Amino acid sequence: MKKLLILTMLGVIVIFSMSYILYANDAEINGENLNVRTGPGTDYEVITQVNPPETYPILQQEGAWVQIDLGDQQGWIHQDYMKEIASSSEQEVQEEPEITEQKQEQDNATIASQNESIPVVTTNSSKDLSGKIIVLDPGHGGRDVGAIGVSGAYESHYTLRTALIIQELLEQYGAKVYLTREQDRYVPLSSRTTFANLKKADVFLSIHYNSTPELPEVTGIDTYYYSERDKQLANYVHQNMVLASGMDDRGFQQRDLQVLRINHRPSLLLELGFVSNEAEEEKVQSRAYLESVSRGIINGLQLYFQ
Repeated sequence: MKKLLILTMLGVIVIFSMSYILYANDAEINGENLNVRTGPGTDYEVITQVNPPETYPILQQEGAWVQIDLGDQQGWIHQDYMKEIASSSEQEVQEEPEITEQKQEQDNATIASQNESIPVVTTNSSKDLSGKIIVLDPGHGGRDVGAIGVSGAYESHYTLRTALIIQELLEQYGAKVYLTREQDRYVPLSSRTTFANLKKADVFLSIHYNSTPELPEVTGIDTYYYSERDKQLANYVHQNMVLASGMDDRGFQQRDLQVLRINHRPSLLLELGFVSNEAEEEKVQSRAYLESVSRGIINGLQLYFQ
């Protein structure tokens, strides 16, 4: 009886280990316009298509069919059109630009020459964002808490609350808004960008907060873009956020960040303040500040879509 119990326990451990290994891997797509189906077979309905070099977390395998996580839903693809690779999800925490005292001085010295002068609009009741699809990406989530503020609060909680307020105000101007996550859960970076691609977003905004515990005096808003096509979008949104919020202007610049690099839609990553600065974290905790930033984003989007 004891021997049977031990064998049973070993079997459970083996099965669990196999499941864990499978879930820990990603599917790298190598087939153009690959159909994703509701079940493991060609008889099942096609729900979307994926393309190389996109990658998706593998959930399970049944025969020659593999179930993948698309972010907002799951689907099945044939194994002949993908390559199983080791997951980078544990290393997929969004890169944060290193900030040193010298870099801070350089940033402050170049902001005026780096950023272009732009017109500024005032938000009004007209529905001039009607029909526009905006995907908001609350950074981090779940096991990836992001930066930790002076108060001990997590960046992942701040980004979700911020995204919900931005969504609320954007929808008042007629925009159709989707969130890559609506609760405190982990979402791989590749799934976030895929979600924006599937929704055919007119703009993708990844929401973050900065932290430099070694330099607690650092404050301000940063905006990052990757593709040159998005430079004007970055200019409009950044300048209007700074104006509407009264925050220090740390400039907008091009940066090679995964959530932007593999995104096919116009996209920005917004660093909306430093939670390592006690006074700035208190601002972040207030709805008044989040509404002012949201108004700046709306102003910038209005200019961009005009």
